[in-house]
Amino acid sequence: MKIVELGNGQFDNYAMYHQLNNFCQTSKYAILMSEYGYDYDYIGFVDDSDNIRAASLILTKKIGTSNMYGYAPKGFLVDYYDTSLLSDFLSQLRKYYKRKGFVFIKFNPEIIIGETSKKANYIVSYNGNVRIIDNLKQMNVKRRIELQEFDLLLPKFNAYINMKNYDLTKINRGYRKKIRKCLARGMYLDLGEPREMDIFYEFIKGKTKNPVSYYRNFYNVFSKDNSIDLVFIKIDFERYLTNVREQYDKETKINDAYNEMIENDPSRRNLNAKIESDKRIQFFKDKIIKATEGLKKNKVDYVAGALIIKNYNRISIFASGFSDEYRYLNPNHYLYHAIFERYKNYFNFCDLGGVSGNFEPTSEYHGLNQFKIKWNSNIYEFVGEFDLICNDHVFKRLMKTSFIEDEFNKH
Repeated sequence: MKIVELGNGQFDNYAMYHQLNNFCQTSKYAILMSEYGYDYDYIGFVDDSDNIRAASLILTKKIGTSNMYGYAPKGFLVDYYDTSLLSDFLSQLRKYYKRKGFVFIKFNPEIIIGETSKKANYIVSYNGNVRIIDNLKQMNVKRRIELQEFDLLLPKFNAYINMKNYDLTKINRGYRKKIRKCLARGMYLDLGEPREMDIFYEFIKGKTKNPVSYYRNFYNVFSKDNSIDLVFIKIDFERYLTNVREQYDKETKINDAYNEMIENDPSRRNLNAKIESDKRIQFFKDKIIKATEGLKKNKVDYVAGALIIKNYNRISIFASGFSDEYRYLNPNHYLYHAIFERYKNYFNFCDLGGVSGNFEPTSEYHGLNQFKIKWNSNIYEFVGEFDLICNDHVFKRLMKTSFIEDEFNKH
């Protein structure tokens, strides 16, 4: 068998039906990354009858002054259990890129080796895929160790929702209350347009290093075959005002009843109940003021948004955020709920994105972890990140410099 270069159509046709297919191993992703300093190859491993036995998108880039490296995002499309095939493929790939002057090829297969959850007290239950790690090590592939949380190019742990089982009544009680309040406040999900990307970027710009043009390009490339959606959560202030006035009127009647009770029985219990009712009335008054102010500006306003990638039987929340101005309304909770409800009839799973492998309250990512876990998500551990060394001497030299560290430093 031998390494050959594939055309983009040839590669996509193979990748589409591979069991490890993902949006990073597509010609769309190659085109996107070519805007950000990468060249790319579509590599195939073919037998004597020209049947493709393995393939990969390899992003290529200069590192240091004169050396090159490759990156196979989310790993090679190969049967990792066929050790003979895998060994031959890696050996031929190493030789192919060494001839082209490459130092190493980085890859991070989307292969699950373990699963955990809150019910399991975050103890990871490992499966048979862990032996892939040992197989790769025996093939002289180096596994990168995660020294800090979120230290790898892609998160080692991801949270997933089985949307076929998603039920609002079964999630965290606090989340249920927040979502129902959002419904009462007139929130709803709406599909966005490319021209609204600036609005979306305002929600996420504080937590990304990428410019708005990156997300525009991402949308433009992936929208060509309808594999991405821009969604927004909007608030209808007219409906919000109607609902909060109804709550105010209802509480006012309760408050009047407490006044009558106190006249006949000024007990501590009745007085405390009246005080609590007064607080609720003031709360609803404040909300009426906010809803009225919102209605004066716009009948409808944007409060949260997300980019959703659609691939095979799952969706991925690629990026999401919400308005600080409306933080008190908990729009982020409603955003996720509305996404699950919209897509659960068409896709099986939702990838919520990375979580830290440290589930202790002391983790700086504890809030992020808890937000994703409370949706009754399953936490999956992936096999990790590896380097296929093409030139051992140069690789060791680069390790002694800051070139590799600077190139892949996530922090």
